[in-house]
Amino acid sequence: MTEGDSRSRGWPYLRGELYFRVLGPVTVERAGRPFGVGGPQRRTVLALLLQNAGDVVSTDCLVDALWGDDPPASFRVQLQGVVSELRRALGADAGRSAAPIETSPPGYRLRVEPDQVDLELFRREVAEGRARAAAGEPAAAAEALRGALGRWRGPAFADMSTPALQQAALGLEELRLAALEERIAAEMDLGVHSDLIPELSRLVEEHPLRERFTGQLMTVLAATGRLADALAAYRTARERTVEELGIEPSERLQDLHRSILTGGVPLGAARPDPAAAARPRTVPRQLPPDQPVLVGRETQLHSAIRLVAADAARGLPACVAITGPGGTGKTTFALRLAHRVADDYPDGQLYARLGGAGAGRRSTEAVAARLLHGLGVPPGGVPADPDERAGLLRELLAGRRLLLVLDDAADEAQVRPLLPGEPGCAVLITSRRRLSGLEIAHPVRLAVLSGSAGVELLRRVVGHTRVDAEPRAAAEIVDLCGGLPLALRIAAARLASRPGWRVADMARRLAANRDRLDWLELGDQAVRASLAETYDGLGEPQRRLFRAIGLLRAAEFPAWLPAALLDRPEGAAETLLDTLVDVHLVEPAGRGVTGPRYRVHDLIQLLARELAAGDGEQAGRDIAARVLHGWYDLACVADDRLPHWYGLDDAPPPRWRAPEDARISVAREPLAWLDEERGALLAAVRQAAEEGYDEVAWPLAQRLSGCLDLRGRFDDWAEALSAGLRSAERAGDTPGRICMYGLLVDAESNREHIELSMDYAARTAVGYLELGGEPRPRTGRARLDGGLPEERELLAARAAGDTPRTGFAAFNLALVWRAACRRDAGYLDLFDEAAAAFRACGAHFSELAALKVLGLAHIKARRFDEAFGCLHRAQEVVTELGDDAGMPFFVLGDIPLVYARQGRYAEAETLVTDVLRQARAEGHLWDEGRALDTLGELYDMRGDAHAALDASLRALGVWRRLQVLRRIARTVAILARLCDAIGDHDSAELYRTEHAMLGEEASTVPGAVPEA
Repeated sequence: MTEGDSRSRGWPYLRGELYFRVLGPVTVERAGRPFGVGGPQRRTVLALLLQNAGDVVSTDCLVDALWGDDPPASFRVQLQGVVSELRRALGADAGRSAAPIETSPPGYRLRVEPDQVDLELFRREVAEGRARAAAGEPAAAAEALRGALGRWRGPAFADMSTPALQQAALGLEELRLAALEERIAAEMDLGVHSDLIPELSRLVEEHPLRERFTGQLMTVLAATGRLADALAAYRTARERTVEELGIEPSERLQDLHRSILTGGVPLGAARPDPAAAARPRTVPRQLPPDQPVLVGRETQLHSAIRLVAADAARGLPACVAITGPGGTGKTTFALRLAHRVADDYPDGQLYARLGGAGAGRRSTEAVAARLLHGLGVPPGGVPADPDERAGLLRELLAGRRLLLVLDDAADEAQVRPLLPGEPGCAVLITSRRRLSGLEIAHPVRLAVLSGSAGVELLRRVVGHTRVDAEPRAAAEIVDLCGGLPLALRIAAARLASRPGWRVADMARRLAANRDRLDWLELGDQAVRASLAETYDGLGEPQRRLFRAIGLLRAAEFPAWLPAALLDRPEGAAETLLDTLVDVHLVEPAGRGVTGPRYRVHDLIQLLARELAAGDGEQAGRDIAARVLHGWYDLACVADDRLPHWYGLDDAPPPRWRAPEDARISVAREPLAWLDEERGALLAAVRQAAEEGYDEVAWPLAQRLSGCLDLRGRFDDWAEALSAGLRSAERAGDTPGRICMYGLLVDAESNREHIELSMDYAARTAVGYLELGGEPRPRTGRARLDGGLPEERELLAARAAGDTPRTGFAAFNLALVWRAACRRDAGYLDLFDEAAAAFRACGAHFSELAALKVLGLAHIKARRFDEAFGCLHRAQEVVTELGDDAGMPFFVLGDIPLVYARQGRYAEAETLVTDVLRQARAEGHLWDEGRALDTLGELYDMRGDAHAALDASLRALGVWRRLQVLRRIARTVAILARLCDAIGDHDSAELYRTEHAMLGEEASTVPGAVPEA
């Protein structure tokens, strides 16, 4: 019994009067002590009389409650008996006459005072509480309502199953809940908030559709600073209302929600501010201005606009992640896109810089707070808990059409809590990281600009007139800036602010690698600083790899190379590399023989090189040594799978072994790998020679010879051998020097420098003779089984006694066997046969080719007598040829002319056409040019000047591509004669003029043999 109970009903107890309880199980008390009134029928009659205390309850009502639709025939007698027994129980010692039950047609009435029934006292106290509240006395109101609610001991009529009483209990429960709402409201007016949260949370859970409890919970949560929870309570209530009733919450609850969103429930407030609820929702307009210059991105921009619109149409949250290296114009692109779609998001636009991954990185919590402020949340209303803060942001975004631009995100974790949870909004994110883990985002990856787009950017900033006046210089600036928009903007701004500069002046300044990044800095914009931001956000292992990449000579590299840079296992190095790829410091560049390939932008590599200088010279040399030995190791693996005319000289082995997976891949596709990495391998030879890695330079040049010879890369071959020769001479490495001499014999003869080749041959013979050593016998014999068409051709030529045909077939079979990587195939037998046949038919150039192979093979095998015999015969041929020796045809190129002199024109043309087709299929430009020259000569011999002119023009195009001045001069002279023959004298005169200009330069044979 509460204190309020004692005061309110003290006198019935003191007088010993009856007291009735229905707010819980139905009970009767006398002088404060409960007593029983009998069985269920008596209790049912008493409950009905108490429900209507002071009013008549009809006999029909009582009968219906006791027996329902099937009363007994004697129901009246039985009802009278029940009432009589109930009177006796209530009257106690005083008898039935003292009981408060009166007979009053058409039924019975319970005669009691209001303060004898808990229900009546409850009603009286609720009325008092309401009156006190209306009078502005919340403390008295709360006390009265607490007293009223204290009378409840459970559900009204808790032990009654009669439908009428159960229905009455529902009405009473509604009265209790209303009183509870008003008691809580009174306590809220008193400033009670946090103490009410547990109770209200329970009440909302028990009565989810009772909006006043929800509103009160939202209010106390907001008043205690828990805005996210307050808004979550509204969201839950709304979801239930829509799901169960199919309607939105009441206007009152919506107004409260709006009031919380707009700060109408400040800390310590008891009730929402009605004025705040009436204020319009905040519509932020935070987009920075659109940038005036955006070129080369039109296709991607239209695609991104369509993606945003398509997601919105499908009822999905639209999210676009714009990624790329620093300086590619991601922010410019995002702002252009944002302004294009802004009208589709009438609830506003929010913009926040996230600071990237470097020192300026902003926490997700700080960015969320900024966005909340933009949505009208006051500083004091931002939750301290990060999860609550993110939840509040999602709540505020729900149901709105709003555009967010999150600029320069560090990673997925930074932006994920900031994303809307429901459709309606669009998010544009820019980042240097690829954000591959952000599943809902459509990726838009910005690369560097194309050449034409880069020039257009210069035209927009500098002006069309200045740029168009110097197109080559403009294109050079674009190339030196690597198409990077930021670099181009800075270069263009410098030019625009310096009207006295020519475009070429800017290009000249940028051409110096050491100063380029200095020139690409203007005001608060700098390429170096932009790229360094990404570097600063890396861990030290990734930074070390990035610096090491700056030491590479080439911008593109394979996946195994970071293992050499770091001297770590390939898997660990590739994991670090993948981080650089993720932040766009390194870009994927397709796939090669050994796996993925990667590329570094020129300006990024310049920054890496600057940073690498801080690691010291020795660290750089150690890295370079591992890289060069790695290339050498893989070159050995590849070259070991190729055939060699003359064998290999002994050389120092690689000191760093490439990863096993790379070695296996190279062994599987040796020629494909050598073709793919030709540029890097040649650069490695040059670097080794220039920087003193002598143990790599000439051995690597030797290992590249087979491939370069097979592919007709004679200039590259000669350059590599010359670099290897310089390195061997500097190191005093006699075997290395002599090895280079021998290979230069082959390379220079293929470049048509016959006299130079002969000089190298003499030095080679002398050198190997000085080195000494036991002669090695010839191995392998040429066994023909007729399995190849070329073998059958040789057998047929022998049988026919056709000397030129036999020579050609033997030489060609040797080439076929070599291309098939056939080892110990008896090449020398075939070359012996070919040389003899060529000599017999007068095909001197082809004889020289066979003698070269034979002579070098004999020299390297220390078979000096046979070697000097080949050299002697070769010198005789050169002497016989005289001036023509400086301009030989391609290997076997004079056989068609032998055929032509014999009148076999069809065979000659077929032979040259076959060689031409094969040269083009293999990309062998030297053989293509030589074949076209020979074809033109055949047509000329046949008297077809027009066909000869066409073939010679095509040959000239090849020689111009190769920049072989001697061949160009010869072909121009032929064209002048042919033009005269067909009557085109103007063209003939032009060709003669060009020949005169080329004459002196074309007659010079490059590459004098160094003194021994």
